[in-house]
Amino acid sequence: MSEIETETIAGVPVHYHGAYELSVENDYEQIHQDQKHDNEHLEGLDREPGTTTALYAVASARYLAEKSGTLSDVLREPYALRTTRDVEAVVAALGQHIDALAGVAEGLGVWLDAAHQRGELGSEPDPARAELDKAAALLRDARLPLHKVAVPDDRSPALDMDTLVVGVIEQLRSRGIEVTEVHVLDSETRWELGGDRHLSLSSEASWQLLFPTASGASWTPVSFGLYCWYAHPEQIAELVVKTLADMEG
Repeated sequence: MSEIETETIAGVPVHYHGAYELSVENDYEQIHQDQKHDNEHLEGLDREPGTTTALYAVASARYLAEKSGTLSDVLREPYALRTTRDVEAVVAALGQHIDALAGVAEGLGVWLDAAHQRGELGSEPDPARAELDKAAALLRDARLPLHKVAVPDDRSPALDMDTLVVGVIEQLRSRGIEVTEVHVLDSETRWELGGDRHLSLSSEASWQLLFPTASGASWTPVSFGLYCWYAHPEQIAELVVKTLADMEG
């Protein structure tokens, strides 16, 4: 059995069961390195030049519009981003998105010209092409203010396990929930909340509340939808309070 070291942090005994594997910072870094997505229609757009059909183009346009709308809603949530670095990344992506949308408008005009040359339009495409070119120019002009966005320095909680442990303790305490002990294991961190209830962060980045069964011999896990090691301590505490109220209210 590995040696257990105990420290008192924020008035709470924190037991370190050897070296632990969870890496908040490494997990956070993935969002700035991973360029993948899993939408099959977008994946099919550039498989082979000249092979794209409306199946992919129209579905992708609708998908991007829907997801952009979803993102605009989500960014109004207080914990949708973790640091100001995330703001910088989204600003950069927004600029790329605007440029791409301008290209989409121009691409529609190019397609209209091609369809006209095939004799598949009932009238000249020039008026529509002119308006699409105007839209493309307006979109590119709309990107210019983004170059002037100066994001403030970041002072959010540090991305490490020790900060996460104490942050959760303090944020739960401020909401009337006392943590009695914390166990930092090799593949799990567990905050004991009293009443034989636990808050658990697993090596798979899954947050759960564990409630004792009627016999007291085991626990029933209840997920509250958070799957992220680098979640903000305030966000974690708010979700814990809500889940406790739902389960025990």
